[in-house]
Amino acid sequence: MGLSADELRLALAVIARRQADADATLDCPRCGHAGLALADRSARPYAEWYQLSCAGCGLDETVHIPLGPPVIGGLD
Repeated sequence: MGLSADELRLALAVIARRQADADATLDCPRCGHAGLALADRSARPYAEWYQLSCAGCGLDETVHIPLGPPVIGGLD
C-alpha cells in the first residue's frame, strides 16, 4: 500500500527535517509514532530515494524524488 497524498506531504516534511537535523527524532507520517527509521538510498545527481520504516504501524515505503538534469555552464 503506497502513501496517500497527505502521508506523502508529511513524509517529505520528515525528510526535510532529517536534512536540517541529522539527530532529530522523526514521527511516522502514517501513525505519528516517534522513532521512524529513515534511510537515504539516493543515487545523486539523478534522484533521491528514501526508505521509511515504522515499527508502530509496519510502514515500509520508499519515497522517490526525481532531480532535474545537471546544469551545463554557469549562470550569466
